[in-house]
Amino acid sequence: MPAEPSTLSTWGLPGMFFVAMLAGSVVPVPSEAMLAALIYNGTPPVMATVVATVGNVLGAVTLYILGQWVSRGGGGALGRWVARRREKEGPRMARVEANLRTWGAPALLMAWLPILGDAFVLAGGFVGVRPLPFVVFVTLGKGLRYAFVALSTAVAM
Repeated sequence: MPAEPSTLSTWGLPGMFFVAMLAGSVVPVPSEAMLAALIYNGTPPVMATVVATVGNVLGAVTLYILGQWVSRGGGGALGRWVARRREKEGPRMARVEANLRTWGAPALLMAWLPILGDAFVLAGGFVGVRPLPFVVFVTLGKGLRYAFVALSTAVAM
């Protein structure tokens, strides 16, 4: 029996895509909760997982591009905001950048982590991770997270 849908889950798969895309950037929105709500209300888990993953990766790509742009001296007011955030994150961002330089693109498997994942994605742009490895490893990490949420939800039903 379907649950009473939350406001976000009434948006269906297009809403899932939008919310996951925002969550992949720096906007903290509950993409995992929406994924679970959609599956609980009858959306096929594989379809919901794919839509969430694609949206979340596209959100991460925006951060990656921003990191590249700022590392090349661009950005204006947005670049200054990123620079301030980077300074604020100081040691954490330095560790993330060091990990990316040491481990390369496979370190981007950690992009799914809350808060710290954004630092990995931005650092990927700063240190110059090539686009294809970036997309492959970010997709793998984020896809596995959403698959875990979808499987957990399906089993709990």
